Amino acid sequence: MDDLSARITSLGKTVADVSDRSADPATIDQARRRWLSSASPIRRSSRRGLSIAVVAAACLAILAVVAWPRGSSAISFQVGAPPIRGTVGDWVAAADGGDAVPMRFSEGSLVTLSPGARVRVLETTARGAGLLLEKGALHAAITHRGGDTSWAVRAGPFEVHVTGTMFDVGWDTATETFDLVMRDGSVVVSGPLLPPGRVVVAGEHLVVAVREGRMQLAVPSAEPSATPSCAPDPAESAECAAPTSAPLASATSSAAAPASAEPSWRELAARGKYKDALEAAERQGFEQELERASSGDLLALSDTARFAGRPGRARDALLAMRRRFGAHGRSAFLLGKIAADQQGSSGDAITWFETYLAEEPGGALAEQALGRILELKKARDPQGARQIAERYLARYPNGAYAALARSIVTP
Repeated sequence: MDDLSARITSLGKTVADVSDRSADPATIDQARRRWLSSASPIRRSSRRGLSIAVVAAACLAILAVVAWPRGSSAISFQVGAPPIRGTVGDWVAAADGGDAVPMRFSEGSLVTLSPGARVRVLETTARGAGLLLEKGALHAAITHRGGDTSWAVRAGPFEVHVTGTMFDVGWDTATETFDLVMRDGSVVVSGPLLPPGRVVVAGEHLVVAVREGRMQLAVPSAEPSATPSCAPDPAESAECAAPTSAPLASATSSAAAPASAEPSWRELAARGKYKDALEAAERQGFEQELERASSGDLLALSDTARFAGRPGRARDALLAMRRRFGAHGRSAFLLGKIAADQQGSSGDAITWFETYLAEEPGGALAEQALGRILELKKARDPQGARQIAERYLARYPNGAYAALARSIVTP
């Protein structure tokens, strides 16, 4: 290798080194001086000297473009009050019975550890950070900075993927229970007992008890909230939604309990015995219950039938609810889920998800409804899927289904 080649090779290594470290202008100047000072005098024709100068100038220009700060440096963070600079890889803990501990990130995000929580920042990038919640709970208010915002929170065997939202997440190591409460926005959760890429939206409360093999999801509603219920066997239902309009054992139910000693379907459902509860409803008069039950009890009866593996009965209860009490967006969304997830009827599912969007265009489940339509259209109607993808990206450019939508629009 001649001297010119050696110098160019040396400069190339310097470019790579500085690029990897995202150097500032001082580092660029230092690299330039180091390269120039290391070169031995070379006798060459003026033309060869000009060639070297041109090549060197081009390489240094590349070095400057690569290394000059472009707002792409990793975010930093501070811990506690008064704040001290945080270090990636160090544990941050909030003492049991003590005060909450704030972690403030340079791009505006705030993570607050509840007493007893222990967290480690695994990494920081220009787009966000990765956190490991070893135990306890935290509150996160993640700043949305555009389409490339990317945060992740690991808690036990679960991972929460975030783009910009507000939520509470907890992990109980003793009971192996994951707890997620969405305050704003949406996240994608992966982990045991969950369907792939489970989207959780504002107002929903997800609890997964790994050791018990139990998952429950409370879904927002405009009506009064109630105690969540869930399917004890994940194989019986793809997911578990809580009746939110009235408790399963409702004190305001329009139907009085039978005079016999046999437990009512409400009591059995409240214990998580969904198959027994549905059988009891059948014995006590399912069709009659559809005509006399309150709106909340019809929603609870639908959930009971879904978790018992009887989607037809679940559909009957929701249709009765809509017929007797008027259109409710959430009932349309659930009818879409039943059609898609349990009855394999994508056409009906799309119709009901569109009905939800018409009834509650700004509802908490709107993004998920449009995302489900996108998934269903992709499998059966490529042209229609493209139109839905464009519609989704126009409304949710950074949503949970944005990557799928972009893959359809620009294959």
